[in-house]
Amino acid sequence: MALTADGLSEGTRRGGAVVLGLHEAMVRDDLPRAPLVDVHLPTYRGKALVTVLSWLVARHLVTEGGTAGWFLTKQQGAGSLPALLTDLGWRDVSRSRAGKLYRIAGRPPTEVTPPQPRTFTARMDGHALTFAADYGVFSPGHIDEGTAHLLDVALRQPHVSTVADVGVGYGPLALGLVRAGVADRAVATDVDSVALWLAGRNAEANGVPLKVVCSTDPMEIEDTPLTVCNVPTHIDLARTTALMRGLAHRAAEGRRLLAVVHASLEERYVRHLADVGLTARRHPGKSHVVLEAGG
Repeated sequence: MALTADGLSEGTRRGGAVVLGLHEAMVRDDLPRAPLVDVHLPTYRGKALVTVLSWLVARHLVTEGGTAGWFLTKQQGAGSLPALLTDLGWRDVSRSRAGKLYRIAGRPPTEVTPPQPRTFTARMDGHALTFAADYGVFSPGHIDEGTAHLLDVALRQPHVSTVADVGVGYGPLALGLVRAGVADRAVATDVDSVALWLAGRNAEANGVPLKVVCSTDPMEIEDTPLTVCNVPTHIDLARTTALMRGLAHRAAEGRRLLAVVHASLEERYVRHLADVGLTARRHPGKSHVVLEAGG
């Protein structure tokens, strides 16, 4: 069995495989166990995620008496990971080379406690919401300026049954809109399964109905009267074009789209919407602009 930060794969590729996102694996009680579990740490995550994966391996994946091997580079902290695992209760920890990677092997603790991510509380339209935001997600510890401006604009929209949040992160925008009464429920996408796991936790903690899907395609979720998106600016042109076309499709046939971008990049995204025949109404803020299309 092999585990990565973005998914869990079980079985062999020859006979087909079951693939789960981390957000799904963290809440399942019926995962198959194996005597050997390999964990591949991604280069873009800090070692704080080790506490989450340690719990998942020990609680749900490894059989009694089994072992796990952690694979990472020297730059990721191969020298310090053995001490971290030992502090978490791992036994018989050893280190060896596995090609270009290091393999840290050991037996998981028999008693584990669920991971407790860092949290913060924010007031959104007069409501105090508490968010778990940790393990390398975007804007931990505070609501970023783009999301805050998009929320302010969206709060002035008519009530809808369901709002879609494309790129939901740990959920502040979707949860804030439902708690404020703009929507009764929310559906959402993101490519980061760690963020989706936190969004699910936050939705439950704040009493908000939220359904999430791990996907790059905005059309992977149901059509909704309103779609919101804090557009990522770090993706390449091909992915940006695909994202904007998907968002534009969600604004067709009387539906509405609110997309926030940094003011310095506004014209780039206006052109993407114009390419599919949509005219954007501007809602300028201090450093960001919300583009409203459709409706």
